[in-house]
Amino acid sequence: MLIIVRVRPALRFYASAYFLKKRLVKFTLSLRYVNTRMRIAVIEDSANYDQFRNVLVSFAKGCGGEITTSDNAHKYDCAVIYGSYKKSRGRKAHQGKGRVIESGMPYVQLETQLIGRPISTAFHSEFRVGVNGFLWDDAKWGFEHITADRSKKVFERNGYDPECVWKADGDYVLLCMQKVGDASLRGLDIFQWTNNVAKELRAKTDRTIIVRPHPLYRKTTLHNKLKQEILSLPNVIWQDCDLTQKNFVPVQELFKDAWCTVTYTSGTGIDAVINGVPSVALDTGSMVYDVSSNSLDEINNPYRGDKKQWTNNIAHCQWSVAEFESGECWEHVRKSIR
Repeated sequence: MLIIVRVRPALRFYASAYFLKKRLVKFTLSLRYVNTRMRIAVIEDSANYDQFRNVLVSFAKGCGGEITTSDNAHKYDCAVIYGSYKKSRGRKAHQGKGRVIESGMPYVQLETQLIGRPISTAFHSEFRVGVNGFLWDDAKWGFEHITADRSKKVFERNGYDPECVWKADGDYVLLCMQKVGDASLRGLDIFQWTNNVAKELRAKTDRTIIVRPHPLYRKTTLHNKLKQEILSLPNVIWQDCDLTQKNFVPVQELFKDAWCTVTYTSGTGIDAVINGVPSVALDTGSMVYDVSSNSLDEINNPYRGDKKQWTNNIAHCQWSVAEFESGECWEHVRKSIR
């Protein structure tokens, strides 16, 4: 039995009754996507620097979006914003992002670089790109749509080997703090967390523990208070870490003799893994959660398993400005927008 389905004069197909029964719903959804152009609002007031706005312009070129403001976002099917959002912040850029996120509409979020991120500047040439979020457990990354391996491409252009082997030795555990109040902490008190984790680590391992504050954004009084508490623990070192000082030591130097790192959602966890240093990631939002131990109970035998799938997944989370403009990034990201 043959059935003729008239969709549009230009789109006519013949299908068996069996095909219709099994595939019609899927076909209809695909047809809707092909014939309906998604209207994309690229929200310029979500960026607080001209350099960030230029990145949005590049993204708009590749996705066919329109540069507009958050006040107009409701007129579109999807929005593109720059950076993370916290309700407590009152800057214009945060207000712009808030209007989009709190509206419930789908959005694409551009955030900090993951692989090869520079610590000395906030202006990057590559960016994390997620749908409806920017952390491992809250964004749609489109892993189910991956058809090729881009790990070699992304890792090598940033100076890394996606097949870097795990270290099997090291003298100390590196406990890394994060920027105070950062959105990736999701309300966590980083001072209390660090104090608690240091004490728990001290009870679980005989190795030296080095506590490393974030190299920027000091809260002097709180940092000094925590430092005194940390130094009261046996064989625990506080590393004074200030990017603005001449004696600043890059974290890559510490990786050389590190047994493993312990982080919450810090990007240092990514830095560790791509350098072959085992990781303990204690929040599901960490971008290395799947290739890390997730409990301090494993501190003496941290995860050193396969990471091939993760390297390709993380490479599909990061895109260059050139890939924005060419539409290559959008071709992947759009599949996660519903």
